[in-house]
Amino acid sequence: MIEKIIENNECKYIGKFMEDLPDNVMLNKVTTGCGMTSLVLDNDVNYVLAVPFVSLIKNKEKWCKERGIELCSVYSGGADEEAFKEFGGKKIIVTYDSLEKVTKWLEERGDLKEWKLCIDESHKMVDTAAFRMNAIKTVLDNYTKYKSFVFGTATPVKHKYQLPSLKHIPRVRIQWDNLESVKVNYCHYSEKINDVTAVLALDFINGERMGNAHIFISSVKSICDIIRKMQKGGFINHGEVRIVCADTDRNQSLIETKLLKKYCISPVGSGVRKVNFYTSTAFEGCDIYDEEGRSFIVADGNKDCTKIDIVTVLPQIIGRVRNSRYNRTVDLMYTKNKYWYDETEEEFEKKVHHGISEAEKDILEFNGLRQESTHRQNAIEKNDNPFLLVDGDQLCLNENAWYNEMHNFSTMKKTYYVSKDGTESTIVDGTTNYNGLDYDYVKENRIEIKGLNKVKLGRKPSFKDLCIDCIEVFEGKLDIIRSAKIVSIERDFPLIHEAYYKLGAEKMKALTYRKKAIEDALLVSSNGASINYKIVKLLDLKEGQRYSKKEVKVALEKTYLKLGINKRAKSTDLDRWFEYKLKYKKVNGVTESGLVITGCKIKLTK
Repeated sequence: MIEKIIENNECKYIGKFMEDLPDNVMLNKVTTGCGMTSLVLDNDVNYVLAVPFVSLIKNKEKWCKERGIELCSVYSGGADEEAFKEFGGKKIIVTYDSLEKVTKWLEERGDLKEWKLCIDESHKMVDTAAFRMNAIKTVLDNYTKYKSFVFGTATPVKHKYQLPSLKHIPRVRIQWDNLESVKVNYCHYSEKINDVTAVLALDFINGERMGNAHIFISSVKSICDIIRKMQKGGFINHGEVRIVCADTDRNQSLIETKLLKKYCISPVGSGVRKVNFYTSTAFEGCDIYDEEGRSFIVADGNKDCTKIDIVTVLPQIIGRVRNSRYNRTVDLMYTKNKYWYDETEEEFEKKVHHGISEAEKDILEFNGLRQESTHRQNAIEKNDNPFLLVDGDQLCLNENAWYNEMHNFSTMKKTYYVSKDGTESTIVDGTTNYNGLDYDYVKENRIEIKGLNKVKLGRKPSFKDLCIDCIEVFEGKLDIIRSAKIVSIERDFPLIHEAYYKLGAEKMKALTYRKKAIEDALLVSSNGASINYKIVKLLDLKEGQRYSKKEVKVALEKTYLKLGINKRAKSTDLDRWFEYKLKYKKVNGVTESGLVITGCKIKLTK
């Protein structure tokens, strides 16, 4: 279907030219934050605003209250029929699920045709078609009953993958002429992306990164895992972290169980903290305000915990922190998911059709089971197949899942996927255009889980990695505050601190960052220790342990060389520093002389 283009005449907000918008259309806003929802709630028209999530209702309730707008909110836990009857305002906000209820009440009141309907974030109609079909059906059954309707989104659905009952609706796209390009700093990780996110969060908390982190992620379980990793490194101030997700008993129970009741679910409009986590059910369409907010997308393609990968909603995340000075920049940290494979759209479509065919076979098998069969009950309780819907004690085919899968694939490829040569599936540096907006991709350096980053997570790093990181800090190549809350090099790693300032980076590198070699080099350079003390410490002979005379001679030669002593080494030189007894041992039938250290004649203090 050909789109109608509306030029914006250098305006920044949709309200300036809304009168040019025809009734009953699919509106492609192109960009978030252009004011469509605000206009619907603030004008003098009777409007029902249908939104996908309760969190969005609560966000707009706060916005309306601040502006003195009378609003009736209808959702599970919101206004009931009695409160609705008493409402005399012009603005109703409702979840997709409850739209049928509102429609019925307006019909009973006799003024349904006096109300316009705006379906906000309408891409969710397809996004969630695989697992929220009841909510989607409610919208499909009721939107034509209103005076007029508009489906609004900044993430348009390709006509081919639009739900069949919506394909006939005219499409309108706003032609903005003042949009800034989006910078996407991206980095691919093959594993341990939760470790990486924990380090990132800690860097904001301890001051290594400036501003506040707004981390958009798919799973509440992943958020809990990240926070637990932060805690293992010694982070205990839960007041610096905020979790914004669907306010359900299941989510709250999960958070309390995993995080020992120190954390709770916060509304999206609550006060910003140093680190803010959001799941997709909590942020789409919502306004977040933080001048110092920096946006991060964490997409773990190895997990299928929400059925929609968060990377498909990049257009929704860009600019979500409305007033941030970084609101045209986002950092994307990802592992590949099923939409990232080296496949064409046609190849992926064949795979989806195969999934539907397999689902049809499962339904036939299911229907052949006895009603009381345990296997039948398990099939219903454990169903996570997007192509299957549970209806009471029945399984049925979810034909809309095809549109959901193909829309996600299409969005992913257009928004993120840039192939180098047609065979390599990756993002590459450069600019791509999606829905009239330029995305500039810049490869970001990896956050490596080693050295100081391992320490932050409460793990033991290799001494070599620790030395390299600390040297980079001292040389200003790595941003870490030495008196940081989590890691202090002077306090936590005094040997490395001393070695850098006494031996220097080049000497440490020449010693291949070996702990014993560095300790010996510091001892040799010390002015406060006697020569006898240095010899005993460098020899490092253990009491009760047997050494051959050859081993003793070699150890003495190395020690004399380190100390610059011009003397030929003999095993009997030990008489000056150690007490020992001779002990003979047969090696390959030959008697070998040796000795066992029984004491030290030198006081081991500097």
